[in-house]
Amino acid sequence: MSESPSPQAAAPLDGAPAPEAEAFDTEALALAIAEAAWDRKARNVRALDVRGLVSYTDFIIVCHGTSPRHAQSIADNVIYELRPTKVRPLGIEGVDRGEWILVDFGDAVLHVFNEPTRVEYGLESVYADAPRMPLDAPADLEDPEAAAALRR
Repeated sequence: MSESPSPQAAAPLDGAPAPEAEAFDTEALALAIAEAAWDRKARNVRALDVRGLVSYTDFIIVCHGTSPRHAQSIADNVIYELRPTKVRPLGIEGVDRGEWILVDFGDAVLHVFNEPTRVEYGLESVYADAPRMPLDAPADLEDPEAAAALRR
């Protein structure tokens, strides 16, 4: 994985000034999430830049697995791979069913679907005005037929 983002440092409890916080790169976070998803063969990963469109996050990363269990594996791996960066999920929903899993990392929110659920809800169409972050996806994980269905 590439250089990992790190959260800002908190002020010490003794009243001393806070140490200089490292720059937090939300694009690097979105890329780290995409790469961790690809490690588990996530399909058609998209990173939507929603800065200026919504107030709750900077990036929405959307992908799908081939089954509910595959979707669960993708979400679990993303959480595991981000542990060294000290970025922890603020919330996780839907892991038990594996149809639509949401992992909220604050500045980036991951949505992992199984394919039929992703097509049914069309989350990308909700954010049609959001620029897509350029990603260098592995060719074998891009499914043109599924991508066409997601644009409808």
